[in-house]
Amino acid sequence: MPDLSGNAAKRDELEALYREVVLEHYRNPRHRSALAHPSADARVTNPICGDQVHVEVELADGRIADVSARARGCSIAVASGSVMTELVLGASLPEARALAEALAQVVRGEPTRGELDPRLRAFGRVAELPSRQRCATLAWEALTEALGAP
Repeated sequence: MPDLSGNAAKRDELEALYREVVLEHYRNPRHRSALAHPSADARVTNPICGDQVHVEVELADGRIADVSARARGCSIAVASGSVMTELVLGASLPEARALAEALAQVVRGEPTRGELDPRLRAFGRVAELPSRQRCATLAWEALTEALGAP
């Protein structure tokens, strides 16, 4: 019996978006160079799989003026770090923290509020892969640690 709910079409669309975003950002990660004068940084490691991410941020006037994410590990960890740098560059600290929470909700398969950037939505596929969820959040955890408490 055909799927009349449209779930199959949504799943196919998410799979295509996942492949497009994750593979593109894995092959061509953005903002990987060390910053000359970072305001803060953090390193986070996933001991289960060995993925590592080092995030540096340069803050100016309450915003992220520059950001770097150097990830070593699987395609999901590298791609998520790259996407993170694109999305938080120029963001205020509360905006960056909100994006980190939105990504965490996406990879847990939870509903999010409002429109979500397609690059974040692409990681919705990870919700079906519980062992890979931490891979997708690693760079965002490092960012949150570097930014400190709100």
